[in-house]
Amino acid sequence: MLGLGGGVFLVPILSLVFGVPLKTAIAASAIAVVSNSASGSAVYLKARFTNVRLALVMLVAMVAGAIAGGFLAVSLPESILKGSFGLLLLYVSAVMFRRGRGGTARAAPTDTTATEDPHRLGGRYFDAATGGIVRYVPRKLLIGLPGAGLAGVASGMFGIGGGPITVPLYTIVMGLPMKAATSTSAFMFGLTASASALVYYQNDLVNPIVTVPAVLGIISGARVGAGVVRRIHPAHLNTVFVFVLAGLAISMLLNAFGVY
Repeated sequence: MLGLGGGVFLVPILSLVFGVPLKTAIAASAIAVVSNSASGSAVYLKARFTNVRLALVMLVAMVAGAIAGGFLAVSLPESILKGSFGLLLLYVSAVMFRRGRGGTARAAPTDTTATEDPHRLGGRYFDAATGGIVRYVPRKLLIGLPGAGLAGVASGMFGIGGGPITVPLYTIVMGLPMKAATSTSAFMFGLTASASALVYYQNDLVNPIVTVPAVLGIISGARVGAGVVRRIHPAHLNTVFVFVLAGLAISMLLNAFGVY
């Protein structure tokens, strides 16, 4: 539903609730995120929410960042990882809260020309929730590309797929509607997470007892969420995004400082 990959939920739940070592939880999440992307993206592509051209451009920076982030995660202490993860989620939820309840970005004019869209990355789709055609042209690509690299680092470090950064990046900075942002993010994070998953596998952090149930559960959830999002108003997605991330951020920070 939110284009997050599931890792922002899965890692804290495995670590805080089930007591799984954080690096093992991150490795399981990275593999589950790949499955999530493969499962949910098919629904988004059929609905034409996904901007494939934009995704392929951004993936170059994201995959490079994910590999670097994977090596960072392997070498850092768990307490630092938990604290960094909590701060990341708290920051993103604050950014999305300031964005307010406006779930759609400004639509580009109907007669979009090559001058207005020099990189030919514009998109359009039918939004069943609002009953209209949404048109848009991504902007500020020079900011978006390094932002995608940062999302890749976060994906590699935390096994989250990069969604908590790419979704705000697409909506707030680059002007994509919420549904286009979440679906494009979902299309990308499978390839991004697979790069970091190889790093975890090489360092013997993949535990099948944890990973297999996570993959099975996340595949089922991804199909349901991708189908539901077609009928939900974009503003409601933004609200869910903010409160879920804020709650998880506080939990991770408390755990990092040994409160529980």
